[in-house]
Amino acid sequence: MASFCTNCAVALDPGSKFCGICGARIDSTQQNSSPKPIMPPQVVPRTQSSRYPALRIIAVILKILAVITAIAGVVGGLSLGSLTGPGYLPNSGAISGLAMFGGLLLGLCYALFLWASAELINVVLDIEENTRQAATLQTR
Repeated sequence: MASFCTNCAVALDPGSKFCGICGARIDSTQQNSSPKPIMPPQVVPRTQSSRYPALRIIAVILKILAVITAIAGVVGGLSLGSLTGPGYLPNSGAISGLAMFGGLLLGLCYALFLWASAELINVVLDIEENTRQAATLQTR
C-alpha cells in the first residue's frame, strides 16, 4: 500500500523520513495513511448583507448630501461671482473671480469629503462581510 504525505498529499517512497516535495517530516504513523483530500475552493455568493442597516442608510444619505453639496457649491460659487460684479469695488473683476473660484472649490471639496466618508463606511462593511465569509469557509 502506498503512503502519502499528510502535508502535500504526494506519494512517498517506502521508508522515507521526509517528503521529497514539501520537506515535511514523515512519522511512522503516516506511512500507511491515505492522502488528505484536497478540497477545491468554495465560492460563496456575494449577497447584500442585512447586517448593520443603519450604517448602510447613513452611507446612502451621505452620498445624497454630497451630490446636493456639489450642486450648491456650483450655484453658490456662481452667485458669489455675480454679487461682487463690476461697479461695486475697485478691481471687482479679480475679486469676483476669486470669490467664484473659492465658493466652487469649497463646495466641491466638502462634497468630495462627504462622498469619501460614505465610501469609507461601505469599505468597512465589505471588510466585515468578507471576514465573516472567510471565517465560515475555514470552519467547514
